[in-house]
Amino acid sequence: MISSLDVALNSGQGVVASTPFEGDVTRLFPVAAGLLWSKIFPCSIPLVLSEESSMAMRRSSVVLLIVGVLLIAAAAAIKYVAVPNLSKLPEDTDENAAFEGTLRQLDPTSFALDAGTPITIDRSVTVDEVAGDTAVVTSTAVTHLPSGDTTDRHSYAISRVDYTQAPAPDGAQVENQQGGVTLSFPMNPTTDDTLVYDSVTRTAQPVTYTGTSTLEGRDVHSFTGTTTAPIADPAVLGPVKAGIAALAQSGDGSTLPKAMLQSLLPALPADRAAAVLRTLETAPEQVPVVFTSVNAMTLAVDTRFGAPINTAQNQTTVLNIQSGDATVPLLDLSQVQVETSEASIQSVAQKFVEGERQLNILAVWVPLASALMGLLLVVVAIVRRKPGAHGDDATGVFDPSENDPHAYGARTGR
Repeated sequence: MISSLDVALNSGQGVVASTPFEGDVTRLFPVAAGLLWSKIFPCSIPLVLSEESSMAMRRSSVVLLIVGVLLIAAAAAIKYVAVPNLSKLPEDTDENAAFEGTLRQLDPTSFALDAGTPITIDRSVTVDEVAGDTAVVTSTAVTHLPSGDTTDRHSYAISRVDYTQAPAPDGAQVENQQGGVTLSFPMNPTTDDTLVYDSVTRTAQPVTYTGTSTLEGRDVHSFTGTTTAPIADPAVLGPVKAGIAALAQSGDGSTLPKAMLQSLLPALPADRAAAVLRTLETAPEQVPVVFTSVNAMTLAVDTRFGAPINTAQNQTTVLNIQSGDATVPLLDLSQVQVETSEASIQSVAQKFVEGERQLNILAVWVPLASALMGLLLVVVAIVRRKPGAHGDDATGVFDPSENDPHAYGARTGR
């Protein structure tokens, strides 16, 4: 469900110019020495090394040093600046996933859930707006039912960096996800307990780490959790209340006649029947009812990218009677059991394999190669920082008498 990363790097160039230091009088010593030697010994031929080649060697060392330092700096910039930027949620994100499962509904003749009907859900995630490191994303789920399709749409403001909740841009209409995960865990997720947002109850539900395993060649952290909370999404609550009102043939679905509830007792499981009976003893003639969702989920989260590769969910809608601050379960109205399709699991896993390969190249191999090359150039520049010695000294002047036998004899008295 997570978007793949499009890798693109921007680079800049730096131009370094250098000129010889014109006030360096030591540069005149080799030339002056050569001229003096030719005046004293006109028969000899002074051999002076080219000052230009000497300085060229120095300049080449400077260039090597500068290039080496730039390569080392580039390695750090790629690893700590470019790669994090490329890991952000892309502005053109448009991802899809499919889920398969079963829908069980209340059988009005037995007041129990039926055997179930196969259903499929197509979910898409798109980025609608970007403001800096904040993205407004919309999750759209189309559920294909025997009676027709239903569409559920929710928008959130999340950080493009770590996918956590972020302040919405001005004018953006988003849901408050209560600090829960909506699209993905952060990259390289920890195994700490965390919160996952449930749009049906509009609450952040806790999930607990249960272990690490492998799924389609990817290492995944498993998280699981079960939470019961009142249904808050109007798109879900409205039809449920309308159904109860139709059953009661009166009201808006927020109450049921006490006599009707008493008639349901024989159809209830023994534990529920006993609790309902005790509650009805002190209940008014119109008993307040509340609708809750019991949501059990299991997530297989990629250990590198943080996105769930597989999501399994079992969500039951329960009709409860209200007794003070407590709710007493009465009937299960429906149950949806869905899981990411095998095709979607394979597709997401393959995207992560390719994405990890690209990230390893950018985050490890490119910076490493750049740093090693830069270090090598710096070492070469240091070794070559001065011209090598020529003849008896490093002034750049060879003593012509070294190769003149007459001069040698004059010096030795021979």
